[in-house]
Amino acid sequence: MRKIYQPKRFLRMVFLLLCTGFMSSAFAQLSGTYTIDGTQATAGTNYQTWLAFRNAITTSGVSGPVTVNVMTDNTETSQINFGQITGMSSTNRVVINGNNKFLSVSIADAVILLSGADYFTFDKVIVRNTSTSQYVQGYRLFNGSDYNTISNCVIEFSALATGSTLGGAYVALSSSS
Repeated sequence: MRKIYQPKRFLRMVFLLLCTGFMSSAFAQLSGTYTIDGTQATAGTNYQTWLAFRNAITTSGVSGPVTVNVMTDNTETSQINFGQITGMSSTNRVVINGNNKFLSVSIADAVILLSGADYFTFDKVIVRNTSTSQYVQGYRLFNGSDYNTISNCVIEFSALATGSTLGGAYVALSSSS
């Protein structure tokens, strides 16, 4: 008995396999060395902004250790919020070498928020919150953010006025938001 293959079914299967291949390569997990350089477009191993890097690592996760070298000062329009990242562990850490470049955001909250994010190291990052709010923060770690390191960093609240109502925190730690 001869088997007859249905062309539509075969083409659908080929199409699904191709789509799966493109999707997995479009969202490949990060591993290796990357840069944040505002003078270059986001492509390959460079991210033009902190937010572009955050979006990539949040979407893709990591499959090995990640080192990020910040090459230019950067002003963002929103907070940099790192949640839990797939694949991060004590061996698959993310180390951000700030190279004494600033990350500036004007927000009545933290410039860098770690919400359940583990195994980050921030070194020589100048975090600048330019908000006049009494609730400004440099970093906020909560929701079980563990094993994170902030070293050799500068945290600036450049727009705060003196007064008795100011309640900002350079590094805030809490169990929930």
